[in-house]
Amino acid sequence: MARLDYILKLMASQDADGLYLQAGRSPEVFVGKRSRALALPAFTEKQLRDFVREITTPEDLAALHMDGSASIHYEYGGGIYICDLHTGGDEGLSAMFRVHDRDPEGSANTVEESVEMFEDIGGSMEEGLGFVDSDPEEVLPPAQVKVSPPRFVPRGVDEEPEIHDDGDEDEDEESLLPAPSMRLDRPGRRRAEPQAPTAELDLGLGDIGSTPAPSSPPRSSASPGQGEGLRPAYSIQYTRKEVTTPPRYGDKLSRDAFHKLLRWMIEQEATDLHITPKFPPTLRVDNLFQPSQGKELSPKEIERVILSILTDAQQAEFRKNNSVDLAYQVEDLGRFRINVFRQLYGVSAAIRYIPNVIDSLEALKLPAELSYLGRQREGLVLFTGPTGSGKSTSMAAIIEQMNLTRQLHILTLEAPIEYIFENRSSLIQQREVGYHTDSFSRGLRDALRENPDVIMVGELRDYETVQMAISASETGHLIIATMHANSTNNAMSRLIDVFPDNQKAGARAMIADVMRAVVNLRLLTHMSGRGLVPAIELLKCNHAVASMIREDKFHQIRQVLMTGTEQGMWPFERYLAELFRKKEITYQDAYQNSPDKKVFEQLVQATRKKPK
Repeated sequence: MARLDYILKLMASQDADGLYLQAGRSPEVFVGKRSRALALPAFTEKQLRDFVREITTPEDLAALHMDGSASIHYEYGGGIYICDLHTGGDEGLSAMFRVHDRDPEGSANTVEESVEMFEDIGGSMEEGLGFVDSDPEEVLPPAQVKVSPPRFVPRGVDEEPEIHDDGDEDEDEESLLPAPSMRLDRPGRRRAEPQAPTAELDLGLGDIGSTPAPSSPPRSSASPGQGEGLRPAYSIQYTRKEVTTPPRYGDKLSRDAFHKLLRWMIEQEATDLHITPKFPPTLRVDNLFQPSQGKELSPKEIERVILSILTDAQQAEFRKNNSVDLAYQVEDLGRFRINVFRQLYGVSAAIRYIPNVIDSLEALKLPAELSYLGRQREGLVLFTGPTGSGKSTSMAAIIEQMNLTRQLHILTLEAPIEYIFENRSSLIQQREVGYHTDSFSRGLRDALRENPDVIMVGELRDYETVQMAISASETGHLIIATMHANSTNNAMSRLIDVFPDNQKAGARAMIADVMRAVVNLRLLTHMSGRGLVPAIELLKCNHAVASMIREDKFHQIRQVLMTGTEQGMWPFERYLAELFRKKEITYQDAYQNSPDKKVFEQLVQATRKKPK
C-alpha cells in the first residue's frame, strides 16, 4: 500500500481536503472548492486497479461489482480518509479520497519539509510510485518516505473509529519499494498477492477539470443491468491472466528446488501445484489455473526428483500401476497430498497443500447446521461432491469438533493420511490404506474388533467397502465417509448401484435404516475473484426420506429438501440464492450450479421483493 501512501502524504502536507484519481489523468487535490493537478504523470488503468486492490477486501469489491460504487475508510498518518470508488463508462475506474477526520498534529509538514524528509531516506519518487516509464521532468523531486501500513476500518463508520495498535512497529527500513497488495480472506488473515488483476469496467464518471470541486464524484444513475431480470450487466472480477513468477532454482530441478516450489505454492495460497514436462510449474489459485513464467521442466529432471521422494514401496506401486498417491511432509512447510502419474511426455505430479491447522466449521464459512453431524452416535453420514470440492476438509472439521467436545474412540481409514489429528477429549487413531491395512474393506472389517465409536472412511469405492460400511453402521458405529457424486440423489443411486441386482432391494432397506445425512459440496469463486466460497446441500434423513429410499423413489427427495428448511435442511438452490444475496458469489456462478434453475430464479426474485 506504500504507493498510495506516498500520494496521501503529499496531500496531507498541502492540507488538501480531497484527492481524485482516474485513469488517464494526473492525480488532483482539492483545497476548499478548487482542484489542482499534482505534478505527476497520468495514472494508467493498471496502476489504478493496483491501488484499489491494495485497500479493498473481497466484500468491498463485491459491493463495487453489484452497485457500481463502494465506500471504504482508510487510515493514514493520523487521519481518516473516505474513499469512494466508482466504475464507469469510457473513463473506467476512479477513486475519490476525502478527509473524514484529521489529527491536527499528524499532517503539519510543508511540501519542502516532506521533500527534505524523503531525501534523508533517499531513493526515487518515480520508483516509489511505480512510474518507471515516466518523463522525469513531469515528476516531483526525488522523494520517498517510509510509511506505516494502513489499517482497515469498517465500512459505513460515521464516527471516528477506534484505532488499535497492531504492534507492527519494527518495519524493515530498507523496504521502500511499493509493497505488494494485501488481501483479507478470513478474519485476521492477510496475504500478499503480487498478481495484477484484469477487470471489465462499464460504468463511468464525468470530467472534473479545475472547476469547483464536488464533495464526491457524481454517481452514475444507471443501476446494475439485470439480464433476464436478474443478471448484473458488468463485472470487476479478477481473471488471473497475468503470469506469476516461481522462485529461481538453478539450471536443474533438485529436491531443494522442489521444496522451494512448495513454499511458493503456500505463499500464493494456491490449492494445487502441477509439475509436468515441457511446461513451467503451474498453480491453481481460487479455482483458476495461474500461468507461470518459470522455465519449462524436462521429463528427465522431473522423473529424477519426483521418484526420489517416493519410498521403495511407492516406487514399486508406481512401476506397476503408472500412478501412486502419497502424503509428503516437509519440515517447516507442512503436509502435501501428491499424485504421481505417467503421461505422454513423462512423469507428472499433482500436488495439493494440506494445512497444518484444522479449521472449524465457522472458519470454513460452513453453516452451523452441520454441527448436527458431530452429535450423531450411529449410522452413516456421506460427504459428496466432485474432486476438490472440500469434502476432506469439511469432514476433518466435523471430526475435530467431536475431538474437542466428546469423549470417543475415533478411527480413520485414509489413502493417504491427510490431516493429522491431535488427541484432545477423544482418542484418534489414523490408518493409511496400503501401509497399515490392505484396503478400505479390510480396514473396516478389522475396525469392528478395535472398539471404535466413530470410523472415518476416506472413500466408498466398491461393493466390499460399501457393504462393510453399512454393516458397521448397523452395529452401533457412526461411519463418516466421502463419495464422488454430483448430487444428493446421485449419491444415493451410487450406493445402491454397487450391489448386484438381486441384492438391491435389501440394500435400499439397509441404507434407509442407517442413513443419517448427506452433504453435497461445491467450492465457488468469490464474487471479487479472490478466495473460495463453499456452497452446500444438506439432507437430513428423516422418516419421509427413509421411506423414499426404501421404495426406490429417489426423485421425490428434492421435494423433501425444498420443504425441510425448518428442520435445518439446505437445498442447493436456496443456499446459492443466499450466497448471491450476501454478495459472496456472482449470479452466473449461482445459476450455473443450481440443480433446478427455475427454482433458483424464484428464490432470488422472492428475496428481492422482501420489504426492507
